[in-house]
Amino acid sequence: MPKSIDEILNDPQLNEILDRLETNKKSKKVLNVDSDIKKFMEIVEWVKENGHEPVATEYGSNERKLYSRLKGIRKRHSDDELAEYDPEHLLIKETIPEYKTLKDKIDLNKKYDTLDDILNDDLGIFDELEIDKDLENKLHDTSKLKRKITVSTSNRAKPKKMDNFAPYERMFKEVQADLASGRRKLVRFKNYEIEEDRFYVLRGQLIYIDAIGDTFDANNNDRYKKTDARVHIIYENGTESMPLRNGLAASLYGSSKKSDIKGMIVTNRLDSEGKLESDDIVTGYIYVLKSLSNNSQISSIKNLYKIGFTTESIEKRIANAENESTYLYAPVKEVMQFKVINLKAESLETAIHHALAQYQLDVDILGPNGRKIKPKEWFVVDLDTISEIVNEIVAKLQIG
Repeated sequence: MPKSIDEILNDPQLNEILDRLETNKKSKKVLNVDSDIKKFMEIVEWVKENGHEPVATEYGSNERKLYSRLKGIRKRHSDDELAEYDPEHLLIKETIPEYKTLKDKIDLNKKYDTLDDILNDDLGIFDELEIDKDLENKLHDTSKLKRKITVSTSNRAKPKKMDNFAPYERMFKEVQADLASGRRKLVRFKNYEIEEDRFYVLRGQLIYIDAIGDTFDANNNDRYKKTDARVHIIYENGTESMPLRNGLAASLYGSSKKSDIKGMIVTNRLDSEGKLESDDIVTGYIYVLKSLSNNSQISSIKNLYKIGFTTESIEKRIANAENESTYLYAPVKEVMQFKVINLKAESLETAIHHALAQYQLDVDILGPNGRKIKPKEWFVVDLDTISEIVNEIVAKLQIG
């Protein structure tokens, strides 16, 4: 029984070929990311988790370290320099008076009624004083006061199988075709922008934002108001879920860990083939040809196509088809082509041939010189199946 397209694309051997092909990708230029951006993103992640910006807590604590770091970044950068990395608006400047000395910093007219008022003063009078570390550690030792903290899982959204995936499946296939042809691009997710009717790549899988629910307040902090909403996500594997928008954005953005897979935005469709980026390289073309042979052994076979690759123009490659056994000693007509960008075209051809192995022509054909020909790159398969498999393989490699 022939394999379905899903079975073909999930074949372990095909995935091994694609993994090897992945290592042959042209290495992109790696941009030197400003160290302040990396440090700032750690602060942003902390604020998302804790619901407020770091403050001057005890010396040696992680929050205190992040507080000092944020203070330094605010001095070195304007809010617009790091705006795309600042969804929490941590760099919006406030008018802060400058003080020459600690004495100048103290508001002499301010009254303190208790010791707690003094110690909790928001001016941070004691921030810059040296404190004995051993004494401080003893003062802040709360090991005897530990209590169990439970994390609620009520906001977690587990994907479930969709009842009517067919209309969306067609959309996903169109997007995969557009990615393969260059009509759509993948760009890095930033600014925490989640939009309805857009496609994204989350942990290597295409997702579609079907709807965004009503916005609601996500915390009770008057100073740092946060809003959120439920998002209806549809995955290319036929499942759906309703996560929180902020949680989805955080997952797409990824953490500062190198091993974390960063999310991508699928650009809107261009009317014509997409323009190449400055560091893109066209490495060849995958072509699909139809034989124009008068040999009844060949002309009687419906949906017979040759799939091959070339690093030069297809017209030049097939110019001498009548004299080459690979073209069955007959002229051919191009019916489809795929431009290969930043991938080794020959290896991609191998992956496609493996995926279409069950459709390979398995006959001996008598050539004009009387010799038998055993076609190797000819397949008996409809064009829609060829297109779908090629597009999914190329899209899978681009998505990574």
